[in-house]
Amino acid sequence: MTDELPAIPNDPPTSLAPLSPLSIERTRALWRNLAWQLLPETFVGAATQQAQEPVPDAANAALLAMVRGLHSTAVHADATQERAASAQHLQELLAAGPTPVLQRAPDDPRQPSRLDLAAELLACDGLERLTLELLAVSELDPVTSHSVRVLAGRLGRGEANHLELLDDALALAGLGVGVVRRLCGPRGALRRNGAITAQGGLSEALLAFLDDAETPDSPLREHEVRLMMPGDALRSLAETRAPWLDLIGRALAARRPLLLSGAPGFGAAALVALLAQSQDLPWRGVHAMPLCDVARQQPSELMPVLHAEARLGNAVWLLHHFERLEAHFRAAPDSLRRWLDALLRIDRPLILAHEGPVAPELASQLAIEAGLLHIEVPALAIPQREDLMRAALEAAGVADETSAALAIEGRQYSLGPERVVAAVAHAQQRAQLRAAQSLARGQEVSVVAPTAAELRLACTSAMTTELRAYGSRVHTTATWDDLVLDAETLDAVRNLSRFAKVRDKLFSDWGFGRAMPNGRALSAMFSGPSGTGKTMVAGLIAKDLGVELYRVDLSRVVSKYIGETEERLGALFSEAAQVGAALLFDEADSLFSQRTEVKSSNDRYANLEVNYLLQRLEEFDGVVILTTNFATSIDEAFVRRVRFRVPFPFPSAQERERLWEVMLPPELPQDDEGIDFAWLGQGFELSGGHVRNAVLRGAMYAATADQPLSMRMLYEAAAAEYRELGKLAPHYPFDD
Repeated sequence: MTDELPAIPNDPPTSLAPLSPLSIERTRALWRNLAWQLLPETFVGAATQQAQEPVPDAANAALLAMVRGLHSTAVHADATQERAASAQHLQELLAAGPTPVLQRAPDDPRQPSRLDLAAELLACDGLERLTLELLAVSELDPVTSHSVRVLAGRLGRGEANHLELLDDALALAGLGVGVVRRLCGPRGALRRNGAITAQGGLSEALLAFLDDAETPDSPLREHEVRLMMPGDALRSLAETRAPWLDLIGRALAARRPLLLSGAPGFGAAALVALLAQSQDLPWRGVHAMPLCDVARQQPSELMPVLHAEARLGNAVWLLHHFERLEAHFRAAPDSLRRWLDALLRIDRPLILAHEGPVAPELASQLAIEAGLLHIEVPALAIPQREDLMRAALEAAGVADETSAALAIEGRQYSLGPERVVAAVAHAQQRAQLRAAQSLARGQEVSVVAPTAAELRLACTSAMTTELRAYGSRVHTTATWDDLVLDAETLDAVRNLSRFAKVRDKLFSDWGFGRAMPNGRALSAMFSGPSGTGKTMVAGLIAKDLGVELYRVDLSRVVSKYIGETEERLGALFSEAAQVGAALLFDEADSLFSQRTEVKSSNDRYANLEVNYLLQRLEEFDGVVILTTNFATSIDEAFVRRVRFRVPFPFPSAQERERLWEVMLPPELPQDDEGIDFAWLGQGFELSGGHVRNAVLRGAMYAATADQPLSMRMLYEAAAAEYRELGKLAPHYPFDD
């Protein structure tokens, strides 16, 4: 890469021919040199000038005709001198070097072509230009192409552009041995810059450039990033992001790849499209993952394609979802170094988009290895989200008044631009489905627009998209009235909701934010036997706060590979903070266990995981609830950082009686003898979860017998639950 590389103009000359006459003549001279070596001596001027021109025999007729075609004249006695002159001419041209195509005078006799311009844009040196010229003319010029096929057949080679045959042509001209194989090999310059394919032919990007056409067959098309944002929403985003677009444009002037990061869905494609539009340029976007061969730890075969298309075109390029390569690059720094070297050689406006927080070590390595600038785009402010959502609703055909009211309803959700548009599309889809169902029932539908409830559901789904990779959403239809706890535990649980409602006042207005900069998290640990209502309470708290609760699946978070657990936890906490979701760690003792004495590398890395969790918990500004059956096994340093610690004792007989009552829904038919809840609570020492199982089992007995639920059925269900717990059920006392 060099700082003097030319940039293709916005409107490149269309008058340039694909191949110049000089290129064609120069290539034909190379092939003539090789052809003369195959003709008998009598045909190359060994006879005297007075001798008559010999008549070729049948064995050499095709070869002689080919040589005549390359000469465009008949072969005569001065052929030997012409061969020497052509070789000397090639050496002079190679030594002199070309004048840049776009700087040549109109009356320049060399008549430049698009191939000359392509060689300059691809930063080819003299020998690389001549080799590329040999390849291009031999493939595209009909006379030369036919002659090369004749030569290949004479030498017993099946492919006209066989690298060995091309090497012979350059070697006989005195330009070196093995030049083509070196330049066209796996690590050759013409392969790395995308001028040729792995098979040795001209690449699609170069062929399209020579033909002044698009590249519809580009291998990058199947990995292309598309802009999924309507025009109205795009214009609204352009207004809200104007300062950032200016900053990104100035950063690209450094001619280095730019790292652009933001929350998931921050609108990288839209920003690049707006930036390209402001500079009157097209834009192209591809996914970053296919550009890296993870198994070989090398840039993939698509990297040269990107190099050629970026150098031969004049567009702003986006490499999207760079975060999907983050784990690989952290584990293989050498792979990142090779990948960055390939990107730096492109030397065109290029943006790496990273959704989510960038790991500090990765950002440092990008800066050290390649001098990449890093711009972190902040989340949209509430008024900006409202404007964008209103524009997206209007683009979807929602009336102005309705869209304004819905935008106010949806602005509370912390969504990036792409997710705002996705949420609106989802809500409109649900509205259309509702309208279709109404029409199917014969009802008239005048206006198809989403309701506030449909928009809220769509926003919630859009917010928690990434969290589904780490767990599942907890839905609860219960209310606080359904909760059966002793007064002390219930009051402790209520304190969590009270703290959440006054948290902003405490930390913002009353100054606790300065005294406790890392203490805003609403963290709680619920400890107690299984089935005592810990998960139910967590769902009620989240419901009371109006946030989504996600139960973390520890099998998706914990990894046996060093550093991967911390990486997943970091992504989990960051996503939860972004979307405002609450996290529930069930059986937290398996993850937050006590640190041990370091006796092996496993102990050291296990302790590092706990330390990282402590750090993220202090930094987290959301709701974290942990449940455990073994509170004593939790690391003491972690327990100290948990704001609320609530023990859930095993329910007493009176509480168990209440559990049996609230578990039976009012729609469930019961026989006339009634249910003795007091005896069930006294006779069976079951927690709330086991009572729920027993009630459902008893209802199954009733439904199977097609009879109302009886006391005997509930007893049999409770006894079965007891037996599964390894306990002996009490005797049933109500038989006659």
